[in-house]
Order: sequence, then structure tokens, then C-alpha cells
Amino acid sequence: MAYMITKQQYRDEWVVAFQRGETYLKDCVTKETMVSGLTANFALQGAAGRMTERGTNGLIPSRNRTDTQPTITLKEKHSKETRTGFDVFTAPANLREAMQNAGAMAAAREIDYTILDALATATNQYASGAAQTLTYGKTVDALSELFEQDVMSGNEITCLWTPKSWARLLTFQQFLSADYIESKPLVGLTLDRPKMWLGAKHIMHNGLPGKGTATASNFIFAKPAVGHAIATGDIKVDVGYNGEDDYSYSRHTIFDGAVILQQAGVIEIITDDTAAFS
Repeated sequence: MAYMITKQQYRDEWVVAFQRGETYLKDCVTKETMVSGLTANFALQGAAGRMTERGTNGLIPSRNRTDTQPTITLKEKHSKETRTGFDVFTAPANLREAMQNAGAMAAAREIDYTILDALATATNQYASGAAQTLTYGKTVDALSELFEQDVMSGNEITCLWTPKSWARLLTFQQFLSADYIESKPLVGLTLDRPKMWLGAKHIMHNGLPGKGTATASNFIFAKPAVGHAIATGDIKVDVGYNGEDDYSYSRHTIFDGAVILQQAGVIEIITDDTAAFS
């Protein structure tokens, strides 16, 4: 049964839908919520290096660690929808929810694309950027290169794969077999869901640059190497009904941005998504 709702109720319901939006990447990067206006600052500590021995003069050498504070400007982004012959304030809950979910999912996907745009600025490429046909050995080798760039063990590692690269991973017995997986938080889910393997979270994403081409981009990165910020206090939701022309509108606005904080912690792997499967 339909009943009258308020703008505030619509907004509250939309925020809940947005928060449960299915975006895997926002939890794979460093999140910054301390935003001043449309600017977000990330605190990046310099490497501490090794300890030292007392010098011949009897003094203990001091180090001058270099800390930095990468700054990004958040961009204003909108999702706007209109529906004719529809009063959002009196419509049944399931119809109102459909309108809310459309905007919420658009915002959730936009966060993924913002992070992917940042990853596309990576300067480190596996095999000097030559297009690869993935094998088990090459996958392990690419992961090892990340640690060779002084990424500390214990950091959360994420591997993003195009659908074709993911399909090739599914041909590896080591990727499919539970014998090679220590953590099984996703047991029972379908094969396109994230998978923990070789100490990293592997995710299929259909928004990667060049997917389906001979030069498709895949990424391996450590969580501290990539930052994302969203102005949570500036999420704007507006909704209304125009009785003269009999239509409802819904506008959702977010301010967000992403940046690579440490290039050493990101590796791009170019794959040939057009290669035939044997």
C-alpha cells in the first residue's frame, strides 16, 4: 500500500542504498575522510630504513625521514533521473526503491571508476609493458615484482583482472583448487566473485582500460599505495515531483577523488585479451 513520504526519508533511504552498493575497490585502497572543502590530504610517512651502529665519534647517527602529504581535489559528480507519470512521494515502496538503487549504484560504480582512473597513471609495467598471455608462472612472477619494489609483506594486495584474464586464471588448477587457498571468506559464492589466492585478493572488473583488446590493462597494487577520498558530509540528494507535467526527478551528488600515493606499490600488467584459449 502506498503512503506519503518526505524528502528527508527519501534521502535517508538513498544513503543506506549507497552504503551497501556493490563496489569492491573502495575497501582495497587507503580511505581518507578528513576533507577540507574540496581538498583531501593523505599523510604519507617516509621509509624508516635500517637501524645504525654508533659512530667512531661515539655518537649515534640520526636519520631525517621525509614525510609527504599528497593532496587531491575532489570532483563534483552527479546522477540525475526523471520519470514521467510517477509521483515518488506516493509511489509504492518497491518503485521508489528502484529509483533510489539506480542512483546509489551509479555512485558506487563511479567510485570504482575514480580509482581505476588513478591506477591508469601507474608508471611500473610488468615485462616493460609487453602484452602477455597469462600463465601461472607469469602471475606469480608479477606478484613477486611488487615485493621486489620494497612493498612490505603484510600489506593487503589486490589484483584486478579483465574478464578475459580472469577466465584464463580459471584454467589454472592452482587458482581453482581449495588446496592452494588458506583464507576462504567467499566460499559458496559464484566464480566471478573476489577470491583470495597467493596471499592476494583477486577481483574481476569489467571497467578496466582496454578490456577485450590486445592491450588490456590489469593491475596489482598494495592498499597503502592508492588513496581515495569522498566528502561524506557533502553527499547531496534532491528529489521532487512536478505536478504540472506529472514527472518525478531524483538527483544524487558526490565529491570524490583518487590518487596513486606510492608508484612503487602499483604494477600494470598488459594482457592480450584477444589471444585464443587452448
